[in-house]
Amino acid sequence: MADCEKLFRYIDDDEVVQVTADMVGIPSITRNEGMGMVRYLERWFGDLHIPVRLYPADGDRANFFADFGAVSGPGRYIFNGHQDTKPVEDMTVDPFGAVIRDRKMYGRGTCDMKGGIAAVLCAFKALVCAGFKPQGGITFFSDIEEEYGALAGYYRAQELGLYSGLEGLISCEPTNLEVHIGNRGCFITSFETRGRSAHSGLAHLGVNAIHNMAHFIMEFQNLPYLRIENPYFGKCTINFERIAGGLYLSAVPDSCIASLDSRLIPETPPELVQEQVDALMYRMNSEDGIAIREVDPPRGWREVNAKQKSEAIAPDHPLVLRTVRAIETATGERAVIGGCPAITIAMVLIGMGIPAVICGPGSIAQAHTEDEYVEVAQLPGAARIYTALMAEM
Repeated sequence: MADCEKLFRYIDDDEVVQVTADMVGIPSITRNEGMGMVRYLERWFGDLHIPVRLYPADGDRANFFADFGAVSGPGRYIFNGHQDTKPVEDMTVDPFGAVIRDRKMYGRGTCDMKGGIAAVLCAFKALVCAGFKPQGGITFFSDIEEEYGALAGYYRAQELGLYSGLEGLISCEPTNLEVHIGNRGCFITSFETRGRSAHSGLAHLGVNAIHNMAHFIMEFQNLPYLRIENPYFGKCTINFERIAGGLYLSAVPDSCIASLDSRLIPETPPELVQEQVDALMYRMNSEDGIAIREVDPPRGWREVNAKQKSEAIAPDHPLVLRTVRAIETATGERAVIGGCPAITIAMVLIGMGIPAVICGPGSIAQAHTEDEYVEVAQLPGAARIYTALMAEM
């Protein structure tokens, strides 16, 4: 790799931590991001004399791009970190305080994913201060609404053709600084059972839709696709994330809706899962009479159902191997290759034929939690990894 040790001298560990804290202190809750993060990013790249592009969206917010080097032609890469965070209600720590305790920084976005953004910003600064000029182009893209389906964020950028001609993408989502070669897919949908109402005192005269839904959920957990395993992604997950039913007190519920979020591995495309789900519904309708069907998500829960296949590149892909070398150069430790359990922008790029990896500070296990945090030591480590990667671009 390039002489990274010289570049690493331009990374101030305390600055990476402070930049993370600064951005955690800027509220940017999904769909209500505002322009606070954009203004911060504008100042940062303005000080580095790196041109920026804004793509405004509804609600006083914008997707942000900064272009270091070429903006057309070959040899262009993109680093990504979304601006938005999950809501802050019910958090047990100050969501915007960025309090450091026991070598951990707490607050909304510390892990997902302002720590990753801070590391990228400091990597850009190190390169500029060292007088580095990219061979091609290195773009930073900070999107909105990633935590709410990304329709106004990275999908909007896709519609506008803003990924055209890219050589690859590095998503800075939290991976504990592992190299993740892609994303799980998803089978997100809702189911409805119908019953017949009756007085609770004469419940045997009714048909309880909630009981029928419970029966369906138990049978669902035995579907064959849930037993298949991938060496990098493990097994598919199943999460019935919401259930609602019932009319009023002392009455047998005549309807019930349950919403499912199942995450898929490469060996279980949505078509395979759909076949098994359809067969289960047919069997239970014909044999058990539970009257179940797929329906649109309940209003106010999700905007749409989604069924997407897992997207991944080969573990020996050149971009994976470059990232492995960058990690080992920056940390002195052997890199770990895995698969990302969540959905990220990498799925979109890989689906377009553009290689992508995910590598960032923090653990996905801490994302969206009531006490979200990032290990402070991982922040400057990530900045070094991104600097080593950029040094070859």
